[in-house]
Amino acid sequence: MFFGFGGLVLGFVLVSAALVAVALLTDFDEQETDSIGLIVTIFWEAGFASVVLMLAFRRGATFRTLGFRKPDRWSPLPLLIVGSYGSLLGYGLLIELLKWLGIDVGWLEGGNQIYIAEGDSVLPLIVPLLIIGLAVTITAPLAEELFFRGLVYRALSEIWSPTLAIFVSGFLFGAFHLNLAVLIPFTILGMLLAWGFRVSGSIWVPIITHFTINSVSFTVTVIGVLN
Repeated sequence: MFFGFGGLVLGFVLVSAALVAVALLTDFDEQETDSIGLIVTIFWEAGFASVVLMLAFRRGATFRTLGFRKPDRWSPLPLLIVGSYGSLLGYGLLIELLKWLGIDVGWLEGGNQIYIAEGDSVLPLIVPLLIIGLAVTITAPLAEELFFRGLVYRALSEIWSPTLAIFVSGFLFGAFHLNLAVLIPFTILGMLLAWGFRVSGSIWVPIITHFTINSVSFTVTVIGVLN
């Protein structure tokens, strides 16, 4: 797990350096720079997923050991999806309640939004949409679930109680997104995904849940832009 996080941090530093270099050394417009950033991010997430696989295989693990097998039961899947949206909705309602009470919650607003530049024509958006779609719906669910559930949760559950391992791995998942506004809801989401992994015995359950949530968010964003 230590080497896995080392690879994650190193990749983040390299990605940040690459994006700064692109911004300083090129005359790309904002949309082109965003597209390059997403491409680099795809390779970063694929990179730290590869680190997980490399570390696992060196220790004699297999894809089945990491959870890539048929679930013992599929029943946690709908519960995960409903619970995930329920927690996000509940958090949103809590924020609105705090605002209604006159409490400043500006630092809790502004989640990780999918940004797509609007334009007069749909054609220039096709490539960015394909890149964003690949990053959000395929790369992120596979890479993040493999890392946080297949590596982090499994490692922590071997030394701590399942409950503590679920909580800590969920918190690390929330912190991974580097946005204080989503730390609480994404921590809850990470805990739910770890629970789903544990009770189903398969990493496909949290991957499908993650894919569903991201796909819906992406679709809603695209419809909003194209309309």
